[in-house]
Amino acid sequence: MSDQAIGHAPSTSAPTPCENCGTVLQGHYCHICGQSMHSPVRHVGHAVEEVFESFWHLDGRVFRTLRDLLVPGKVALQYLAGHRVRYIAPLRMFVILSLLTFFIGQMTVDIESSGAASTSTDLGPITRAQSEAEVREARDRLLAEVTEARREIADNAPIPGLDAVMIREEVRIRGEADNRIVQLRRAAMRAGRNAGDGRPEADGPDADAAPGDEVATVDPTPGDDPTASGETGASEPEWEGPLFSTDSEAWNPQKNRVQIGWLPDFANDWLTRRLGYANDNVQRMNDRPGLYAQTFMKALPSALFVLVPVFALLLKFAYLFKRRLYLEHMVIALYSHCFLLLALAAIFLLTGLGGAVKASMPWLSLSTTLAATGIGLWAPLYLLLMQKRAYGQGWPMTILKYLVVGYIYFMMLATAAAVMFVVTLAKPT
Repeated sequence: MSDQAIGHAPSTSAPTPCENCGTVLQGHYCHICGQSMHSPVRHVGHAVEEVFESFWHLDGRVFRTLRDLLVPGKVALQYLAGHRVRYIAPLRMFVILSLLTFFIGQMTVDIESSGAASTSTDLGPITRAQSEAEVREARDRLLAEVTEARREIADNAPIPGLDAVMIREEVRIRGEADNRIVQLRRAAMRAGRNAGDGRPEADGPDADAAPGDEVATVDPTPGDDPTASGETGASEPEWEGPLFSTDSEAWNPQKNRVQIGWLPDFANDWLTRRLGYANDNVQRMNDRPGLYAQTFMKALPSALFVLVPVFALLLKFAYLFKRRLYLEHMVIALYSHCFLLLALAAIFLLTGLGGAVKASMPWLSLSTTLAATGIGLWAPLYLLLMQKRAYGQGWPMTILKYLVVGYIYFMMLATAAAVMFVVTLAKPT
């Protein structure tokens, strides 16, 4: 018995130091830095084991955090009570959900707008027209085509957001037609002046005008005539191209530089470049309206990341006599935003699913719409219940503080989102 025990005695080999900090190991993990003694770069089995161990450990925390996050205030209260190891840290959870939620939102908008992206109307028949009658004929024909396309798509395969796109197309058609009519009248007046006939008797503005046409007539005045003041050739000709095009000279960064007197030249040049980028991006977005929503969703994470600490500060002032540390309010703010992001992701998914099956399974589309509406209505009630449970005040004071803090934060968030949208819009693509 003793011989067997002696035969199984541990080896007296030299102790193994930790590869990270050099501490003599007393087990499979270093008791100083926590690194494992098994190197994943030397054994394939250890590398696979490390991957799955980390995955299952994180996986359990993810599901536990998401499950308890559905109960108002539970995760925040448990975390503040010291039960931190079972949940994902609030800041990490917030960052992950921010990226995931707005990625889903951008994908949903892109899918929904993909069908509508091909609805851009060719305005060539209007821009190439040589008379007002041709312009009106082309305009009426294009408007009829848009109306018919809207009716067919709505009856056969409805596309979310189609009405907004079709209305934009109608505005483009009418605006381009009005612009072309003004160009033709201006050209006729120039031709009449050059021939010495005074104002030409071109097609009268009301001769072929369709009901509802309201095109301003351009009357030549001495101030508008470069020949009257002796400035022939000195002034730039009016823009004669299409109204809705990337070549439009309504604003040109080379000819219309930003000039703010109290700013240095490099700052004015920087602003001019940014305005040029914004102009290019707006022209690109006009062809794909879904890009507006995608740009806005790209701006929201930055706005949220900046304003969450501000929201925690508002809670600190609202509950000043609770004697909670600022970081405790920060935990509550982060987990409340985590739920909002989770709810927003669910709404995006339900909206996308409902739009995809609206034609084939209208009952499922209706169900997803009702579910998304229910989530949207539950979110503010969730925040109220979370605030009540986290701070434990009576209902009157809780509701009052909820409304005041919520209003201030909503206005700040809307302002920050608008600013970030403009900043994102002014970036080069």
